[in-house]
Amino acid sequence: MRWVQERHFAEGQLIHERYRISRRLGTGSYGVTYLCEDIQTLQTCVLKRVYPLRGGHRRAQLIYDRECKAMAAIDHPCIPALIDTFLYHHYHCLVMTYMEGHNVGELIFEQGIRLNEREALQWMKPLVEIVTAIHHQGWVHRDISLSNVIYDQDQVYLIDLGLMWQQGEGTRSVALLDELVSGDQEEKRIRRALHVTSDFYGLGHLLLFLLYSHEEQSEEASIATEQSQGSWEDELSLHPRTHQMIRRMLLVEPAQPYDKIDEIAQEIDQIIAEIEMISN
Repeated sequence: MRWVQERHFAEGQLIHERYRISRRLGTGSYGVTYLCEDIQTLQTCVLKRVYPLRGGHRRAQLIYDRECKAMAAIDHPCIPALIDTFLYHHYHCLVMTYMEGHNVGELIFEQGIRLNEREALQWMKPLVEIVTAIHHQGWVHRDISLSNVIYDQDQVYLIDLGLMWQQGEGTRSVALLDELVSGDQEEKRIRRALHVTSDFYGLGHLLLFLLYSHEEQSEEASIATEQSQGSWEDELSLHPRTHQMIRRMLLVEPAQPYDKIDEIAQEIDQIIAEIEMISN
C-alpha cells in the first residue's frame, strides 16, 4: 500500500481528463504537488494529491476537506484559489491557482540571497499583511515556514492551507491533522497551537532565517541556530526593538506575547523608520 501511495504521476500524464502533468513541484508530509496545464482553459495550475505519511485514508480525508474549505473561504489574491476537487483512482486531489516564484528556503540556500536587517523587515511586511487578512477573516494558518512562503520579485504568496484552523471551532476537528514537527516538545506545542500565536511564532522563525542570510552561513548552521533556542540573541546584532519583537513573537519569557497581528505590522513599520533615520 505504501508503494502504491508513493507512486508519482508521470510527466505528460492526463489526470481527470483535464489536467496534464508538467512536472512535480514538491513532496511533503501531507502529499505531492504538481505543476499542470488545464487543457480546457490552457491555464497553468497546481494539482495537489493528498496522502499523509501517517493516519491513512481517514486523515487524508480530513486534510483534504480542511484545505478545500479554507481555500474556498479565504479571499485573498496572494493565497491560492481553489479551482477543482475530485477523486482520482482513490486519491484525494485538489487543483488551485499557481503562485509563481521561489520559496524562502530556495532563495536562501540555493540562490544565496543576502538581506540586511532593514531589507529583512521589508520582506516581512507583505507577508504580515497576508497573515493579517487571514486572521481578520477568522482563520489561523498554523504552518508558516520556509517552504510555504513564496517570493516573486515584489510579490509574496502564502500557500499550503491544510493545517488551517477556524477560530472558535474547537479542538477535536483538528486533532488528527497535526503532524510531528522538528524540535522539542515545547516548539511542537507552539507551532501547532490553536491560537494566533502559532502564526506569530512561524513569522518569528522566518524572520530569523532572513536575518541570518546576511551572515552567509550554511543551511546546516542556520538550521542548528534555529533549533537552538536563545542563540540568535548572542549571534545577531539587531536594533533593540527588532530584538524585542522577535522575543515576543517566539514567546521567549519574560517578553509579553502579542495579542494581534496588527501589533506586529505596526512594530515593523516603526522599526524600519528608526533604522532609516539612523542610516541617514
